Amino acid sequence: MRYWVVLPIFAQVLIRLYPMKFSFVFFLSLLFIKGVVVSGQNYKPTQAPKLVVFLNIDELRTEHLITFSHKFSQFGFNQLIKNGTFYHRGNYKTTTSFRGTKLLNIHTGSYASTHGVIGSAWYNAQQQSEEKASYFYAPNAQVQPDSGQIIFPRLNCSTISDELNIFYKGKSKVAAVSLSPEMLAYQGFLNDELTFWLNRTTGRMINNSDSAPPNWAQKYNDMNFADMYIQRQWGPASDLNDYHEYISKGPMPPRHFMYDMKERDPLFPYQKIIGSPFGNVLLRDFVASLIINEELGKDKYPDLLTISLSCKPFVDRPQEMFDVEMEDMLIRLDEQIESIIQLVRDDVGLEHTLFVLSSTPSIGWLPQTLAKNNVSTGIFNGKKTSALLNLYLMAIYGQGKWVAGYNDKQFYFNHKLLNEKQINLEEIQDKAANFLLEVRGIDKTITAYHLRVNEYTTGIFNEYQQNYFHGRSGDLFISLKPGWTEEINGYKKVSLEQNFYTPLIFFGWNVNSTQVLEPVNMIDVAPTLSTILQIPEPNGCVGEPLQEVVQ
Repeated sequence: MRYWVVLPIFAQVLIRLYPMKFSFVFFLSLLFIKGVVVSGQNYKPTQAPKLVVFLNIDELRTEHLITFSHKFSQFGFNQLIKNGTFYHRGNYKTTTSFRGTKLLNIHTGSYASTHGVIGSAWYNAQQQSEEKASYFYAPNAQVQPDSGQIIFPRLNCSTISDELNIFYKGKSKVAAVSLSPEMLAYQGFLNDELTFWLNRTTGRMINNSDSAPPNWAQKYNDMNFADMYIQRQWGPASDLNDYHEYISKGPMPPRHFMYDMKERDPLFPYQKIIGSPFGNVLLRDFVASLIINEELGKDKYPDLLTISLSCKPFVDRPQEMFDVEMEDMLIRLDEQIESIIQLVRDDVGLEHTLFVLSSTPSIGWLPQTLAKNNVSTGIFNGKKTSALLNLYLMAIYGQGKWVAGYNDKQFYFNHKLLNEKQINLEEIQDKAANFLLEVRGIDKTITAYHLRVNEYTTGIFNEYQQNYFHGRSGDLFISLKPGWTEEINGYKKVSLEQNFYTPLIFFGWNVNSTQVLEPVNMIDVAPTLSTILQIPEPNGCVGEPLQEVVQ
């Protein structure tokens, strides 16, 4: 086995002194060790790719790629955009902003009505408490809360990685790398020994296996890159006046930022790395080591690698999509994207590799920005509205806790109390739906009964129907007016009433250079990959292969 840690002394010195600027030397050393020769061939393959690389970038929007394109190099994001099939308007058609639901839409080719994960949590009527979609089990949580195992959600259908694993009888390697373990839970089958995330207590990359990490991963950890990063500061990469946030010159000077990477919390000393450019650098270097030492894409069985990057900064305040910190992370992330593409080009070959770039955006304009520009906006509080609704129902039906719970624009009624009082469920649903239409900020309401007995083909009701899962979903659903946000535990969360289109890009392998401006459904990704890999589609898949990619 070839371990990348046998680096030339000058490379180690440069990496330690200038991690943000010169860590590309790391890749040069990797390629030097393997004796890779760069090829300029434009070979068009006829067989399935040997490696599929998912690049999921949290909070990336299509507007970012277009607005900042002149700041990116020609070999990073711009290479994907210009040489790949770029869908500008990827749509998840989901009623929740939860990333896990969106990821499962991609990997299962189905909606929450099939895979079952309707959000980060839902109300469990039998236990009369909130039930989380997944959680992280740490046996020694008081000392190392990130050291443990991911408890996967109860999915009701297979994913593309499940089908790949079954079809090739475990011969395909399915790997995933992230700074946080939670998001790794929503991609289906993963090899435990090849599933890695950052331990915020130790600064080491750890996996989901009870056994020790591979030797190459231990040697990577022994380089203590995370220790180097928390000694540094994060400030703007260029003049603040060049950032989009400050294109309008006002009387006030640009808001400068300079963040220390050290975290005061002794339990999570490496926490800030996750929401900084250093986190993406750390992942890039680790991914390079994984690809080379695990020899991904080197045999006749196709492998799958998921890399969860981010452009969402750790700042503890409400954020907007063109904040200077987010733009700075994206400009720096462009270098990591370029490095990953170059490594794969030289080690596996682009003709044997299919890149799939996607995102899970949820950040838009803040209410104060909309109000300042005379755009209708407001703040909605679901918990307070739930209490108000319960008062209304008590005025009709008498004392009692008629509303058992609320979560993610869904109201859950107390079925036990309804049975005791012999009150018809559909009746109370309709009365509550009509009442809530009078509440400020609520645009539409629909009951679970109507979602079950009717078929909606367009609009928000269609989205609620596609995301309705009996036994987990609520009894009554609402949508907010455009521009409104929901207040959750004191924080502001931009609602999906602002249309969040995600970029979707296929690059490498046999993909043509195409720009697609029409909306595309993200559930079409899984059947597209199944067609390309020549394996069965996930068993709950309702998407269709994207013709621009598979033809």
